[in-house]
Amino acid sequence: MMSKRVLVFFPSKEYKESAIPEIVLKSGTIFNTIKTEVTPTHIKIMGEIKANEEKAQEFIRILKRRSAVVKELGNIMRFDPDKCVACGMCVSLCPTTAISFNKDYSVRYDFDECILCMNCVKNCPVNAVSYLGD
Repeated sequence: MMSKRVLVFFPSKEYKESAIPEIVLKSGTIFNTIKTEVTPTHIKIMGEIKANEEKAQEFIRILKRRSAVVKELGNIMRFDPDKCVACGMCVSLCPTTAISFNKDYSVRYDFDECILCMNCVKNCPVNAVSYLGD
Protein backbone atom coordinates (compact mmCIF):
# COMPACT_ATOMS: atom_id res chain seq x y z
CA MET A 1 0.00 0.00 0.00
CA MET A 2 1.31 3.43 -0.93
CA SER A 3 0.48 6.87 0.29
CA LYS A 4 -0.28 9.83 -1.99
CA ARG A 5 -0.99 13.38 -0.80
CA VAL A 6 -3.52 15.36 -2.82
CA LEU A 7 -5.35 18.68 -2.86
CA VAL A 8 -8.98 18.39 -3.93
CA PHE A 9 -10.96 21.46 -5.01
CA PHE A 10 -14.74 21.35 -5.36
CA PRO A 11 -16.89 24.30 -6.43
CA SER A 12 -19.17 24.91 -3.42
CA LYS A 13 -22.32 24.32 -5.45
CA GLU A 14 -21.03 20.88 -6.60
CA TYR A 15 -19.93 19.52 -3.21
CA LYS A 16 -21.94 17.12 -1.06
CA GLU A 17 -20.72 16.25 2.44
CA SER A 18 -21.03 12.57 1.62
CA ALA A 19 -18.85 12.81 -1.52
CA ILE A 20 -15.56 11.63 -0.01
CA PRO A 21 -17.03 8.73 2.01
CA GLU A 22 -18.99 7.56 -1.04
CA ILE A 23 -15.86 7.64 -3.21
CA VAL A 24 -13.86 5.78 -0.54
CA LEU A 25 -16.47 3.02 -0.49
CA LYS A 26 -16.70 2.88 -4.29
CA SER A 27 -12.94 2.80 -4.91
CA GLY A 28 -11.89 0.69 -1.93
CA THR A 29 -9.27 3.19 -0.77
CA ILE A 30 -8.46 4.85 2.52
CA PHE A 31 -8.57 8.66 2.55
CA ASN A 32 -7.31 10.67 5.52
CA THR A 33 -8.36 14.31 5.54
CA ILE A 34 -5.49 16.49 6.75
CA LYS A 35 -6.94 19.97 6.28
CA THR A 36 -10.19 21.44 4.94
CA GLU A 37 -10.93 25.00 3.86
CA VAL A 38 -14.51 26.06 3.11
CA THR A 39 -15.31 29.36 1.40
CA PRO A 40 -18.48 30.62 -0.29
CA THR A 41 -17.03 29.61 -3.67
CA HIS A 42 -15.08 26.39 -3.07
CA ILE A 43 -14.17 23.52 -0.79
CA LYS A 44 -10.45 22.68 -0.58
CA ILE A 45 -9.46 19.40 1.01
CA MET A 46 -5.89 18.31 1.60
CA GLY A 47 -5.69 14.61 2.23
CA GLU A 48 -3.79 11.41 1.84
CA ILE A 49 -4.90 8.47 -0.28
CA LYS A 50 -3.70 5.10 1.03
CA ALA A 51 -4.07 2.36 -1.56
CA ASN A 52 -2.24 0.66 -4.37
CA GLU A 53 -1.60 2.83 -7.45
CA GLU A 54 -4.56 1.42 -9.38
CA LYS A 55 -7.07 2.12 -6.60
CA ALA A 56 -5.56 5.57 -5.93
CA GLN A 57 -6.00 6.49 -9.59
CA GLU A 58 -9.60 5.19 -9.52
CA PHE A 59 -10.26 7.41 -6.47
CA ILE A 60 -8.87 10.43 -8.38
CA ARG A 61 -10.91 9.58 -11.53
CA ILE A 62 -14.13 9.42 -9.50
CA LEU A 63 -13.33 12.76 -7.82
CA LYS A 64 -12.83 14.36 -11.24
CA ARG A 65 -16.12 12.93 -12.52
CA ARG A 66 -17.77 14.71 -9.58
CA SER A 67 -16.42 18.12 -10.69
CA ALA A 68 -13.34 18.12 -8.46
CA VAL A 69 -9.94 19.39 -9.50
CA VAL A 70 -7.23 17.16 -8.05
CA LYS A 71 -3.59 18.13 -7.62
CA GLU A 72 -1.10 15.52 -6.49
CA LEU A 73 1.35 16.93 -3.97
CA GLY A 74 5.00 16.12 -3.69
CA ASN A 75 6.97 17.05 -0.62
CA ILE A 76 5.57 20.45 0.38
CA MET A 77 7.64 20.90 3.51
CA ARG A 78 11.36 21.54 3.59
CA PHE A 79 13.68 20.85 6.49
CA ASP A 80 17.16 22.36 6.23
CA PRO A 81 19.50 20.46 8.58
CA ASP A 82 22.26 23.01 7.92
CA LYS A 83 20.15 25.79 9.46
CA CYS A 84 18.90 23.66 12.35
CA VAL A 85 20.49 24.32 15.75
CA ALA A 86 18.71 21.33 17.39
CA CYS A 87 17.02 23.51 20.00
CA GLY A 88 14.09 21.10 20.18
CA MET A 89 11.34 23.70 19.73
CA CYS A 90 9.84 21.90 16.74
CA VAL A 91 10.18 18.48 18.40
CA SER A 92 8.30 19.66 21.49
CA LEU A 93 5.49 21.25 19.43
CA CYS A 94 4.96 18.48 16.86
CA PRO A 95 1.70 16.61 17.60
CA THR A 96 2.94 13.57 15.66
CA THR A 97 6.34 11.94 15.23
CA ALA A 98 7.07 13.90 12.07
CA ILE A 99 9.89 15.75 13.82
CA SER A 100 11.98 13.95 16.39
CA PHE A 101 15.52 13.63 17.66
CA ASN A 102 17.93 11.04 16.33
CA LYS A 103 20.13 9.20 18.85
CA ASP A 104 22.86 11.82 18.30
CA TYR A 105 20.28 14.58 19.06
CA SER A 106 20.19 15.85 15.52
CA VAL A 107 16.66 16.54 14.28
CA ARG A 108 14.89 14.13 11.92
CA TYR A 109 11.94 15.17 9.71
CA ASP A 110 9.52 12.57 8.28
CA PHE A 111 7.05 14.09 5.79
CA ASP A 112 4.90 10.94 5.82
CA GLU A 113 3.99 11.64 9.45
CA CYS A 114 3.39 15.37 8.96
CA ILE A 115 -0.18 16.65 9.32
CA LEU A 116 0.73 20.19 8.23
CA CYS A 117 -0.16 21.80 11.56
CA MET A 118 2.59 24.38 10.86
CA ASN A 119 3.76 24.50 14.49
CA CYS A 120 7.34 23.89 13.37
CA VAL A 121 7.21 26.55 10.64
CA LYS A 122 5.70 29.18 12.94
CA ASN A 123 8.05 28.53 15.86
CA CYS A 124 11.49 27.61 14.48
CA PRO A 125 13.84 30.38 15.64
CA VAL A 126 16.18 29.87 12.66
CA ASN A 127 13.61 29.06 9.94
CA ALA A 128 14.99 25.57 9.35
CA VAL A 129 11.51 24.31 8.46
CA SER A 130 9.51 25.90 5.67
CA TYR A 131 6.20 25.32 3.92
CA LEU A 132 6.53 25.28 0.15
CA GLY A 133 2.85 25.93 -0.44
CA ASP A 134 0.12 24.11 -2.23
